[in-house]
Amino acid sequence: MHNLTDSQNKALLTELATYQNRKLLLWQLATDGRSFCGVRFVAREHDLQTAPVDEQVHAFVDDILSDGEIRPEYDTMADWDALEAAHGDTADQYL
Repeated sequence: MHNLTDSQNKALLTELATYQNRKLLLWQLATDGRSFCGVRFVAREHDLQTAPVDEQVHAFVDDILSDGEIRPEYDTMADWDALEAAHGDTADQYL
């Protein structure tokens, strides 16, 4: 993930896991600051950089989900099979 320490990564992924949505974890694991923008990007957009991790993650989840599902505009951007192949083992560790 883009420019985060291991402990920051673990905190974000652990918090995301509380939502029990594999696609959220895969998306965050694929975050590169360009084609995939994750929790930190949304936190900056909402001026939440200094907010607790749970608040930052909640803002991300609110942005990417609609009625518990990945918003269609985001869903069509992702190659979920490729994300699963690249990051599925890591996602398993958190779910």
